[in-house]
Amino acid sequence: MPETSIAVLFPGQGAFYGRALADLRDEFPEVGPVLAEIGDAARPLLGDRAVDQLFATRTPDTEQLLREAPEALQLAIYAVSTATYAVLRARGLRPNVLIGHSLGEIAALVAAGAFTPAEGAEIVCHRSIALREAGLGDAYMAAIGTNAGRAQRLVDLVGDPLTGIAVENHAGQTVLSGRAETLDTIGRLAAVLKIDFARLKSPYAFHSPLLGPAAEKFAARIADIRQRPLETTVHSPIIGRAYEDADRLTELLAGHFTARVRFGDTVRELAGTGVSVFVESGALDALSRITGRIVESPVTTVPTLLPEAGGAAVLRQALDRLASVGAVAAGAGGSSADQLRAALLSDVPAEDFEAFWNGRGVEVRAFAREAYLTYLGAKEEEPSVGAANGSLNGSANGSVNGHLSAAAVPAVAVAVDRDTLVRQLADIYAEALEYPAEVFEEATDLEAELGVDSVKQTELLVRVGNRYELPPRPSDVRPAAYNTLGKIADLIIASGGSV
Repeated sequence: MPETSIAVLFPGQGAFYGRALADLRDEFPEVGPVLAEIGDAARPLLGDRAVDQLFATRTPDTEQLLREAPEALQLAIYAVSTATYAVLRARGLRPNVLIGHSLGEIAALVAAGAFTPAEGAEIVCHRSIALREAGLGDAYMAAIGTNAGRAQRLVDLVGDPLTGIAVENHAGQTVLSGRAETLDTIGRLAAVLKIDFARLKSPYAFHSPLLGPAAEKFAARIADIRQRPLETTVHSPIIGRAYEDADRLTELLAGHFTARVRFGDTVRELAGTGVSVFVESGALDALSRITGRIVESPVTTVPTLLPEAGGAAVLRQALDRLASVGAVAAGAGGSSADQLRAALLSDVPAEDFEAFWNGRGVEVRAFAREAYLTYLGAKEEEPSVGAANGSLNGSANGSVNGHLSAAAVPAVAVAVDRDTLVRQLADIYAEALEYPAEVFEEATDLEAELGVDSVKQTELLVRVGNRYELPPRPSDVRPAAYNTLGKIADLIIASGGSV
């Protein structure tokens, strides 16, 4: 198999959802010790209440943590990235380069061996405490839907030296950071110019001059943490190069508070050197989507934790995708029983599923066999038009001659080719929306880029659910959670959809 050049991306602000840590902890044995190490290091600094939330069955969601416990949120983002990388590493992933996005640089340096997971947790905690003690006033970060040059012109027009560009992601997204009053004004200007403007889920105005006092406090707090030689290259979008062992890493991390993140430049540079696979080690898929927008040549982006499809199932799929390019060992995504559990009962702990399968697996196999034979019979009988609404030969409950039809049983045993699935979805959405199929790429945002509103997205998700025989979506999952064909494809695969 040809050698593949791989980068691992470590996300920053907003990369979290309520079950992320539980998804990892319940499914992968190597995660427990990592989280215990992080918790033990953080407890003396943040207290029991903040740390205990990391070990709850369901951690509060991002919005609640942002309001009530921003320090716990920062620690949770770091913990998810570090624990996910422990899983990837244990399955044999040996990337060529690591890239952190803002807060994610701490996890990247831990992954490279410069710090232990406990030391990384200490750095994250000291970072949060320094920010709290600095008393930074009313400030925030916002994403604006334009390139850095145009965004800078808007900033210059308002004329506030304490507000500016924090992050350059891609030509269609720049992040601003600074005083609330200034950003509110820029937001009103953006609305007039019909430029998207959205406040980010970040507790502080990172990467702005406002954080100068906090940077000094942070540097003093972590000055004595000892660094080790880097075992893997870490390329920083903030300092614009790879870290070196001669660098004083704690000083550079403190300097991040006021420095700009040029993520787009870093990804383009590494793609130009031959990196073709970008794996996101953390929750959600923000960096995967951004990377897809940055790089013009074909690259593979691999998110690892998505809440709407079941985090553990998505991570197993990610491992399978990495195995297909030779990045990890074949079968790293789990045993056959693990894959069955991911498809049938992804929310059930491994030990519970094992007990169930040992006790009732014969019955399940017999049921599946009967359903398969019924399916063959239904094909021979040429189902009537009634099949279009989920029934065969006019039966409203999806039965054929008194037997359960294939439409009532997800065909979880069918191997799903993800690329084929994305192409099928592109055809479905193109036909429904009367758009050319070519505009539907895997990472295309249905609402932001194509103007598909939430009502239409809901209608199309119902259509997709019927087409691929998916189980009902949880009531608390919004259509916006499936805003790209890639996410919808992952959902179908994780849910055992029939193709």
